[in-house]
Amino acid sequence: MRFMQVQGFSVRADRQVAFQRWLIENDERIRGAYPPGTEYGGCYASVFSSEKSMGDSVWITVLDSYAALDTIAAAGKDPAHPLAAVQAELVGFFDPNPAAPYSNVLLKSFLDATVVDVPIE
Repeated sequence: MRFMQVQGFSVRADRQVAFQRWLIENDERIRGAYPPGTEYGGCYASVFSSEKSMGDSVWITVLDSYAALDTIAAAGKDPAHPLAAVQAELVGFFDPNPAAPYSNVLLKSFLDATVVDVPIE
């Protein structure tokens, strides 16, 4: 199976340049911090969107199963795991305003999804 977790968030207005620099300087470290069964899919700036609550940035995590959600959660909770350090640094760039746009979506590959036809009369 293949899943994508798409997390939208807002970067502090006064930290945009520093955030881009952090991503560039730490790309290899971020990719290497992900545990088996998970993968960093990149961070993207929103150019345009009809989603009002997505935020200005999107972080993508690729997962090979539902179980990988538990794997990545455990890595993030373990202060000795490199992913925990990456996540701690990442949230330092977030807009602290509780009303700042944020979103979180889990997508499953349509190739693996359970789909049914709905009869239309």
